[in-house]
Amino acid sequence: MSASLDELRTRIAAVDAALVELVASRLALAQEVGDAKRATGQPVRSFTTESEVLERFHRLAAAAGLDEHLGERIGHLLIGEAVRTQEVSLGPGAARGRRMLLVGGAGKIGRWFAEFFVGQGHAVTTLDPAGPVAGFPAATDFDTAVRAAEAVIITTPLAVGREVLARVLNLEPPGLVADAFSLKSHVLDLLQGAGTTSGLRVASIHPLFGPGVRTLSGRIVAVCDCGNAAAADDAAGLFADTALTITRLPVARHDEYMQYVLGLSHLVAILFFTTLARSGRSYTELSQVASTTFLKEARTAAEVSRESSSLYFEIQRLNRHSAELFALVRACLSEIEAGALTGDGARFAELMRQGRAYFPASLPAELG
Repeated sequence: MSASLDELRTRIAAVDAALVELVASRLALAQEVGDAKRATGQPVRSFTTESEVLERFHRLAAAAGLDEHLGERIGHLLIGEAVRTQEVSLGPGAARGRRMLLVGGAGKIGRWFAEFFVGQGHAVTTLDPAGPVAGFPAATDFDTAVRAAEAVIITTPLAVGREVLARVLNLEPPGLVADAFSLKSHVLDLLQGAGTTSGLRVASIHPLFGPGVRTLSGRIVAVCDCGNAAAADDAAGLFADTALTITRLPVARHDEYMQYVLGLSHLVAILFFTTLARSGRSYTELSQVASTTFLKEARTAAEVSRESSSLYFEIQRLNRHSAELFALVRACLSEIEAGALTGDGARFAELMRQGRAYFPASLPAELG
């Protein structure tokens, strides 16, 4: 006699409980791995190890008669939780106890910086025209606060960033000054001029992730040298003893990279949702026949569409390399069009081959 529906559900619940226990055991082992990494000075994330783990889940899923992609999704989930567990074990970095002023702390990224620096043992004060930031002391006098701080981090919107940075630099503060702007073109002359001015300690930083991330491992903070290597070292030191990856580069090169990292990725998403919005087909209609690729692109484009339009506009407008990016995109689109609409399969295949050659065989998992 076959089991009843209630009996089957009871057995499933027992399997679920066993799965949770196994996950807990795995995370306990991950904690031990994190402790061992910290003791030997190794980073939290090893992309080589992660690739090996994902490959193992592929094999295990196939051997069990499951979809290999299911195995990969389980692997990604467990890797993400293991990384978060190991990051917690890092705790705050070596306490530095610096007096830090966040100019523009009321924004999302400003609040992230405030919480991050407090977690690193610093005393954080915020200064924002929008008013006090809940949970943090607020400065009342701009000039006094800037001169008193041991480090001033500017996290204002791009549109007012130049004005604020100039005001801070004119006060010739004794502490470190660093902007956290997504672009540097509109303040490049100020940063380079101040970077070589005696008595000023100026650097530029850029966290290449949003304020909502749960995991820092594998996340990148760009630290730009504006002409004062010691100031750049000081800025990089703000992120030492954390799971963040620090990339050093000259400030003049920053926006060359950002035309692709930000400009192109945003452009693709905006082009995707703008084309759909003007297609005459509703998302509900298209989603009924949606492919996996379409849904992936749609999720990314939808997230971008909900972001600040002013921020995304400024990223396209202010980068001095935007014109060359748009020219390259037009040229590439024309080539794709020529291959597809003229029936030139060889030409189209060559474009696909170039894509395969460009990317590595596997990319790091996005951990959220």
